[in-house]
Amino acid sequence: MEAIGYSLCRIWLLFLLFWLGQGRQMAPPGFVESSCRSRIFWMKLNKLLLHGKFFKLEINDPYAGPILLDEKLASRCGYVLSEDVWGNPVFRASVLGCHVINEADELFSLTVNIKVSSFSSMRAAVTYTYPMYCSYSSWASREIVCEENYMEVSVKTDVPAVSNDYTVAWMSALPETQNVAYQLWQLMFVSPSGRKRITVSDAAKLGYSFNNTLSRVYLRAPYHSNESDVSMVSGVNMNMVTSTSMYRQRWLLLLIDTTVSCPVDGISFTDTTLTWTVPSVIPTLVVQESTFLTKNILMGVDDQVIVNPEEKNYLLEHNKTHIGITIPIGAEGGKLKSSISGGVYGVIYSIDLFLEHTWTDADWQTTKYTVIKSITTPFMPQIPTVINNTLPEERLFSVAFGHFLPDVSLVAITIGNVPFTLREAQHHGFKIYETPFSNRTKGFILEVSFDDPYVLKEYVNRNETKYILLINYTISVDPEMTLYYHSAEVECVIADIELPEAVGYCDEENLYLAIPTFGLHQYWNLYLGNKLLNRHVALANGYLAATNSTHLILQIPLFAAGVVYEVEGDHIIYENEISYEKETLPGQSIPTITRDPDYRLTVLCYYRAKETLVLGAFANDPSASPPFGSGMMVPRPNIADVSCLLPKNLTNISFSAVSRRIRQTLNVVSRVSKDQSFVEFYEPNVAILKRPVEPVFLEVELKDESPDAELYLENCWVTRSLDLNGTPRWNITMDGCETNGSEYAAEFCPVAVSPRVRHPSHFKRLAVRTLARRLEQVTVQPASRATYLLDRSGLLIQISDDACKLNL
Repeated sequence: MEAIGYSLCRIWLLFLLFWLGQGRQMAPPGFVESSCRSRIFWMKLNKLLLHGKFFKLEINDPYAGPILLDEKLASRCGYVLSEDVWGNPVFRASVLGCHVINEADELFSLTVNIKVSSFSSMRAAVTYTYPMYCSYSSWASREIVCEENYMEVSVKTDVPAVSNDYTVAWMSALPETQNVAYQLWQLMFVSPSGRKRITVSDAAKLGYSFNNTLSRVYLRAPYHSNESDVSMVSGVNMNMVTSTSMYRQRWLLLLIDTTVSCPVDGISFTDTTLTWTVPSVIPTLVVQESTFLTKNILMGVDDQVIVNPEEKNYLLEHNKTHIGITIPIGAEGGKLKSSISGGVYGVIYSIDLFLEHTWTDADWQTTKYTVIKSITTPFMPQIPTVINNTLPEERLFSVAFGHFLPDVSLVAITIGNVPFTLREAQHHGFKIYETPFSNRTKGFILEVSFDDPYVLKEYVNRNETKYILLINYTISVDPEMTLYYHSAEVECVIADIELPEAVGYCDEENLYLAIPTFGLHQYWNLYLGNKLLNRHVALANGYLAATNSTHLILQIPLFAAGVVYEVEGDHIIYENEISYEKETLPGQSIPTITRDPDYRLTVLCYYRAKETLVLGAFANDPSASPPFGSGMMVPRPNIADVSCLLPKNLTNISFSAVSRRIRQTLNVVSRVSKDQSFVEFYEPNVAILKRPVEPVFLEVELKDESPDAELYLENCWVTRSLDLNGTPRWNITMDGCETNGSEYAAEFCPVAVSPRVRHPSHFKRLAVRTLARRLEQVTVQPASRATYLLDRSGLLIQISDDACKLNL
């Protein structure tokens, strides 16, 4: 197309403006933004005003009227229709593009129709007319634009003389020029498949666009055409179209190099950054590389030049081979977007960059090279975190779920196995709200009471409850509304169980058990021996149960089944049955039949209680076999009186219990440690020499019990005598607490988990110091027998089941 004269352009422009005013509307405020940058029209539409609607663009040609924009037209005519990282539609056009009104290669205008409809068929569409203007006069001798869907090169027609370096290549092309048509532009492409000379109209059919203005010629080419070639330059793949534009008129033959080359990759990523690399020198564009000199390098985001990249944490660097732009992932100017891939939550970062490189060389004087690149990172998984901010003192689960980008919404939640919408959850009493985080992300706070019926409860210890909150979050990622599910389990253990203390009393005919009905009474079961005391068992045995507002009262007749008789004046009654069964004598071939019954005899023995406290004696034989007892264990609300006998300077250690009936034998071991590490211990029956104030370390271990059992030492004392009732004596613990007297001081030592300590609650450790000034030699005297239990070190142990708190 020949250049259009000034007057003709103005006439068509006036006609166009008149025609546009017929039945067209101006765009509403805030709907369209436009600018002109690096001889490119930039137009952006506000996505908020297009929500739920469809739109199309038309290009207003001053001759042919509106032309619908499609992909084929876009790449050939120098248009790009895409979205920015925020989802706003973006339209870009070269000032040398089709249907642009050009005034003297300095003033450019392009008018676009924006058709908006509520229907995909564009029925009943509203058309907004938007004119754009661009002023650009500082043309370089050669300008190259690498857009997303096309490559464009424009060259001044007053091309300098051909250099010697070009002579050989151009002389080889002269035979082709003999056939150049008269007064008609033609193109010659050089590719690996050979040379191809075609007319401009034929080139247009292949997707190319060639034209001239008053002072320039330009060629626009699609990427990866049949006439193009891909080669690697400094590690970056470049798509290149090598072409010569030819024009013949009388004695004039004009040959113009319209070669263009653009990068097609050069993007790399790390976990925290993205880097875009472009070659500094492109051999096909710079023949005399020795004369190459970089004049200026600019980078930009969207259509804005970044003057000081370091202020935004961008890095722009260049050397002899590369120009590199490094952007931190998540940096300002780009956008982090949530995404779901394979059921995994993650993010994608996108940013729209452009690079403008201006250089000089001996052949082209000045070249301005502009590359526009939209970069998106691969999917980066970001596993959400669940932060437990539970407040035990308020009996409240407080759970933070994050970190998410602003495009994520919480749409539903499941507690236990019960799903709730947010409205249902709030109506039920759950509190759900968003909370911002410092890194421009957000989270969701969920608050649930421990006492909510959907919270699971587990009783883990004698007075502790484990509260378990099972959560399944459902989030939605905009704008695709993709759903993501994440489950979490939060636990909290608190000591909130108040154990009921049963009270027993009797009258002349019945025994009574009164159990408070507060707290967890509904979880307690009464047993008769090893049988559950249900209605049937109670009626069968004559038991009666009644409940008032505060207590459950169980009435048991004195002579009902299951009552054990003992505590008769000063006597204890023991009852035993002796039986004898007859057997057939060996050697008899014929079995003997007899009517004689088996022999049984019941023996009752009365013992005075005070005579049965100790039925053993001290011995020096540590190898003596300890007796073993058995029985039943019954929990009691109070703690047994467990006594520690420590003669002067800790010569002997014994434990004594009150005269209560033992219901289960406890396996207890006591030792004397060599130091406070409780790793090495003294052998029994050895002399131990201690200085004044130097402690003796004692350890008592409860063996063969459940992990929930805990050993208590209530009352311990020191005496000069081996007699358990010897006097005087000095208390070192009272009511389970250490005491400090004039002769002795005691202190409990902490017990931690170690290779030999699995359950610290089974151990008690004491450091006992004598306050006397003199030195004495002391001996640990073992005892070989005890009434109820003998420990493995040979020390006399008499202990009641009440000495341990047990969870039954």
